[in-house]
Amino acid sequence: MYEQEFKLIFDYAKDKVDDIEILYSGGNAFTVSINQQEIEGFNHANSAGIGVRVLKDGKQGYSYSEKIEAQALKNMVDEAVENAEASEDVEDVEMANYPEVENKPDVYSEKLEQVSVEDKVQFAKDMEKYALKADERIMNVPNAVMGSVKSFVKIANSKGLNKEDMQNQAYCFVSALVSANDDKRMGMDYHIGRDFSQFDAQKLGQTAVKKATDLLGGVEAKSGEYAVLFSNDMMCSLLETFSGVFSAKAVHEGRSLLKGKLDKKIAAENVNIIDDGLYPGGFATTAFDSEGYPAQTTKLVDKGILKTYFHNTITAKKDGVKSTGNAARGIKSSLTVAPTNFYLEAGKMKEKELLAKHDKVIKIVSLQGLHSGANPVSGDFSLSAEGFLYENGKLKTSLKQFTVSGNFLQMLSDIEAIADNFQFNTSSVGSASALVKKLAISG
Repeated sequence: MYEQEFKLIFDYAKDKVDDIEILYSGGNAFTVSINQQEIEGFNHANSAGIGVRVLKDGKQGYSYSEKIEAQALKNMVDEAVENAEASEDVEDVEMANYPEVENKPDVYSEKLEQVSVEDKVQFAKDMEKYALKADERIMNVPNAVMGSVKSFVKIANSKGLNKEDMQNQAYCFVSALVSANDDKRMGMDYHIGRDFSQFDAQKLGQTAVKKATDLLGGVEAKSGEYAVLFSNDMMCSLLETFSGVFSAKAVHEGRSLLKGKLDKKIAAENVNIIDDGLYPGGFATTAFDSEGYPAQTTKLVDKGILKTYFHNTITAKKDGVKSTGNAARGIKSSLTVAPTNFYLEAGKMKEKELLAKHDKVIKIVSLQGLHSGANPVSGDFSLSAEGFLYENGKLKTSLKQFTVSGNFLQMLSDIEAIADNFQFNTSSVGSASALVKKLAISG
């Protein structure tokens, strides 16, 4: 696809640049939100564009065009050349015809594409319907959303690289607000996948309501240090918030607390943190990254020891290592580094066993303020939370909103045990529930 357009760009740029990389990105996105069984929001849009990265005299230049026609593409090349000439940054950059992965991952479902808009709308309505019927204490359903995404990416460069990838997935989420005796609580559930038959509107609606009603009637948490169990989805949220500390680019720029910590112990021995661009069925799975470099499985933390960072070819060259296949850029953005399927490896214990490891354990099932209350440079966090108090492995009470504080690296060192209830969130960050030896709780 788009071979003629790519050839036009290569031919036009041949005598203007030392090397050029072309990235096409296109696809469509659908989303519908329901309120009181009526469509509150509806979007069904197509997008397409081409971006180029050029090398000229050791400098990089970028440009893009959303018009895929001859003159616009030529203008795009000229603009990228001008940007390169005006750039003050000189980096050791190379482009190459990188090899293919041995087995190309299956990340596209033709069957999913056959699901009609009407069926997706009805599914969102059903989530709201089942949530509203689930409990008499429900006030409303603020969100009942169904969406799907299809994308096509093609990347080629002047060294002979030519790769393309087609992906799709569907997602949904529903939230429920409940109230009893002036106590209001919110619960949410979601699903993401490529098999529409596995989407269960009734289960999602009812689970969202149960998560909310379970929190009703909470008491004030007594301030102090507690063993804390983060639920699997909250552990995902914490990992996602601090994933940037593993970026080699952030390390080079002095924005990561992991600078100077390679081959040093940064976590408990039971902690293995992995980034896997080839994870079977993953939602960030791909055969290649944004440089066309082959995707791979990278163990960032092995038995508590920091082994590597996320790398693209530029950061890797600076550190004298190989890329980890984590180059990232869109048609409008410059090259950076980002995770793919990023996760904390699961343990083998049941969550109930973790809850019984201490006389008192606070289980956290909701976190707010992750963007404002967490500092990725220092690792410190102070977050508003909701959850439950367990005593000797038994549920004692739900808790009113409280604050949990700590430091990300110290928390990794204090992970006492990891459960087996692994899952990925909608951002392709994965974890099971994890028990932290102690964290500060303020009621």
